[in-house]
Amino acid sequence: MQIKSIIVDDEKHGRENLAGILREFCPEVSLLGEADSVEAALSLIREQPPDLVFLDIEMPRANGFRLLEHLQNFSFEVIFVTAYDNYAIKAIRFSAADYILKPVNHNDLKAAVKKVAERILQKQKNVRMKQLYHNLFQPGSPRIGLPDGDQIQFSEVHKIIRCQGEGNYTHIYFENGNHMLVAKTLVEFEDLLQEFGFARTHKTHLVNLKHVKSYIKTENSVKLSNNEHIPVSRRRKENVLEQLKRSHKKQ
Repeated sequence: MQIKSIIVDDEKHGRENLAGILREFCPEVSLLGEADSVEAALSLIREQPPDLVFLDIEMPRANGFRLLEHLQNFSFEVIFVTAYDNYAIKAIRFSAADYILKPVNHNDLKAAVKKVAERILQKQKNVRMKQLYHNLFQPGSPRIGLPDGDQIQFSEVHKIIRCQGEGNYTHIYFENGNHMLVAKTLVEFEDLLQEFGFARTHKTHLVNLKHVKSYIKTENSVKLSNNEHIPVSRRRKENVLEQLKRSHKKQ
């Protein structure tokens, strides 16, 4: 399990020191970036949502707690990093949050990361269980879990326009223009999605029939809602046309 993290510390030496210790002693932590202020941290978090933030408390202009105040609702875990064993530490202890003191000791860091990793894993399991509940009891609007690095991204099936196989991987294209590469074969996606109106048009293509605008005879292809032309193989042509007829009768 990889833990996506960022370091927030106004001192360059502090950021470099913590990053070096993480690389050596916590290989499960993947560093997305660093920020030297609350403003920079807010921007980075919004661009690249982390699992974990290493947050320095004492910073000029705005201390680390201001970052959390600005965000209010956040899903990442926090490990506070500070050189001051003062009232802030007492508050952190009372809230059962994790913290480490500067200079950072690698054993303290490993222990804090281990505790956080367990919570992150539990959150991921909870999301998967909620998704299972949704698909069991609201089958009319299924969502599919798509592995994305160390996370699972959930998408409503009807928002997928097409899938394109590439060996043991599959490219997923969405109606909003987004694209994902998933470590599953096209055959696996065909098995999951065919009951929801997806048809295999070609050995490397699986399309959502609801997104098919027209069949083009001259080039043996289907035109999709995003204006892409996807080939239809000769041996699949009859079956695809029949499925298109059935699909458009239901609409």
